[in-house]
Amino acid sequence: MIRIFAVLTLVVGALTAPAPTLDHPEWLCLPGMAANPCNQNLMGDPQTGGAFTSGYPESHGRVNLDTSRVEPGSVAVERFGPPAAPPVDCFSVYPTVDIVPNPLLQLGSLPPSPQDAEQAVTLAQVGPLLGRCRMFVPVYRQASLAAHVVGVLARTSPDYALGLGDVEQAWDTYWRDYNVDPVTHRRRGVVVLGHSQGAADASRLISDRIDGNPAVQPYLVSALLLGGNIPVPVDRPAGGGADPDSAFQYVPVCSRASSLVPVPVGCVAGYSAYKQPGDAAPASDSLFGLSSVPGHRILCVNPAALVSGAAADSAVPLDMRIPTSALLEGSALLPGGHLAVLFLGTPVPSYPTGYARYPGLVSGQCLLRPTAGGNASWLQVRGGDGEVGAAGAGAGMGLHVKDFNLSLGNLVTLVGAQAGEWLRTHG
Repeated sequence: MIRIFAVLTLVVGALTAPAPTLDHPEWLCLPGMAANPCNQNLMGDPQTGGAFTSGYPESHGRVNLDTSRVEPGSVAVERFGPPAAPPVDCFSVYPTVDIVPNPLLQLGSLPPSPQDAEQAVTLAQVGPLLGRCRMFVPVYRQASLAAHVVGVLARTSPDYALGLGDVEQAWDTYWRDYNVDPVTHRRRGVVVLGHSQGAADASRLISDRIDGNPAVQPYLVSALLLGGNIPVPVDRPAGGGADPDSAFQYVPVCSRASSLVPVPVGCVAGYSAYKQPGDAAPASDSLFGLSSVPGHRILCVNPAALVSGAAADSAVPLDMRIPTSALLEGSALLPGGHLAVLFLGTPVPSYPTGYARYPGLVSGQCLLRPTAGGNASWLQVRGGDGEVGAAGAGAGMGLHVKDFNLSLGNLVTLVGAQAGEWLRTHG
């Protein structure tokens, strides 16, 4: 399969010319858009009646977002509560999921089109947040999986600038045309989310458009950036205005002294997950969690600890929610459905609901270890061998594919708490 990816990318590369800015952003999910796959109208309420479902742009299939709560000896169904005019917005950038470039021939301003794999990974990672926020998800010309494979073989870096331009163009349109509430006519708070390539693009977006901008930063409810190697200082919450090695100068890392103080807002949280044998630091050739810059580390904030008010470096049970084959429109042959390539070799639950929830089956702890090359900082996951793999699973990638799902329940709770606190202090 790697050879197939390489050939496809080389062929496409030979036919690809530098592409300018799109004529307008393309959206996977946009509140009020006709047949919005995320099923939200302009207010964030359901577009369709009956039981809440989400759709796919190509197959036109509908899937439920209910959850099977799996505990020893029992399985209980938790129905998804449909959105009801959620008070804040989410701007989400999905991870690397396109097998080949979208569009295949990136000529002129030819736009990308919404694809089922992009919707599948969006639902897998942030679907439960549809009850907490209006969801804005741009389609962007990301560096494809094929481009990454060729980059590894040729020892070159894929071109990320094109996708970043699309993401920032979409943000500018969101901020100009959609951030003002249609009822109150006041600006809304917004949560910025991203994973992997999406986290890197979202990080750059925050740096370029939000960080230190007095017209925008006050409306940042939080940023949840997972698996994106976000560099932050070891000994202070942000760069402070003169730290080129920190991702942000004025948006701080989320922290909470105890459960007696309010949940923090306007801050950034995230991590890269590993299941390291004996809590050892990831190997020096690992893809995530390693910083070689003195005085810096890769962002690690455990959302479960943040929600509970536990110490930042404590081991805390995670509320893990894994997408099911039903959510991904999988089959007996390809249970991963639209994400079969990403989930290759990864167990996919087969419940009829959209998610399988395993509360407390795994725990997570942010660890910081000095290494020969600098610092390693990651979320150490323990337990759940059958669901996430044994110690050492994923090797240099760790549990990257399941970064969001390991703590998805905690992330949903966190967004709800941060939205409430932001409204209390900014309402």
